Amino acid sequence: MTRGTVISARTDHARRRVSILLAGAVAVGISGCGLIEGGGEPSSTTTHAPLTTTTTTEPSSSSSSSTTSGSSKNPPSGNSILTESRQYMAATNNVTIEGTLYDEERDLTVTLRAEGSTGGLLSTSKKAGISRTTLSIPGGGSLETIAVGTDHFVKVDKAWLEVMQAPDDSPMRKNTGRWIKVPFEDSPMDAYRPQTLLQQTFYGKSLTPFDAKQSPASYETLDGQETYRVAIRKADNARGGERILWVSTEPGKPSPIRLSYGEGDRQSVLEYTRWGSSRENWKKPAGAKTLEDLSSGDL
Repeated sequence: MTRGTVISARTDHARRRVSILLAGAVAVGISGCGLIEGGGEPSSTTTHAPLTTTTTTEPSSSSSSSTTSGSSKNPPSGNSILTESRQYMAATNNVTIEGTLYDEERDLTVTLRAEGSTGGLLSTSKKAGISRTTLSIPGGGSLETIAVGTDHFVKVDKAWLEVMQAPDDSPMRKNTGRWIKVPFEDSPMDAYRPQTLLQQTFYGKSLTPFDAKQSPASYETLDGQETYRVAIRKADNARGGERILWVSTEPGKPSPIRLSYGEGDRQSVLEYTRWGSSRENWKKPAGAKTLEDLSSGDL
């Protein structure tokens, strides 16, 4: 196999891996791709005007286990809820994201926990913030990452590399179970930070102002709490699949609570908690080995 063939195979593998993190959100390759920019999104602010109550033009049916609240109130528009929620996220320093992501290519569910700095959601800089993310798969395979400013680290086990079909010549195969420091530029670990996860889900191509205008809202009780339920729909494909977002109705704190897409065994669900109070004191792993040429395709 020629060097060019190896590089091409790794690039294709890295692009396929995007289904794990971004299925139902935005079809963008991790490898060789910068962060999705807000581009015309509302700017960050530390103050939040109360959401205006309006009448929605169409109801939205629920595919989740939550129940309708039976409220006679008219909910705000989905557009206003999403706008306020994104402003709240941009003004909040950290968050904990937990849940499951369905990987269609391998027909398996990946469990995720990401906690730490949001790093300034409207920024494309990878310099800000401290965070830790753990991904695990059936059979015990796991991938762990730590980001401390410009220092990004990863640790994987053999089971993860096998299930994720890492190339036979991946340098990680000789470094399973130990912390590896990866290059800051085009860091393969950037995709797993809370900042990136939020950007790819709620900003830029994944949720444009045009999408927001196509997304109806309703009131719904979720785990005993009244929430806003927004059915996020792509403006260029209104008949396509929906992403359902639940948002807190607490005045001044319209924080995302849960995001769900897909159905049955193929459903992905992410929950957002500890806004502004998540752990953010991770240390750089001692004795980490540096690999200069590591890419997403090697994982």
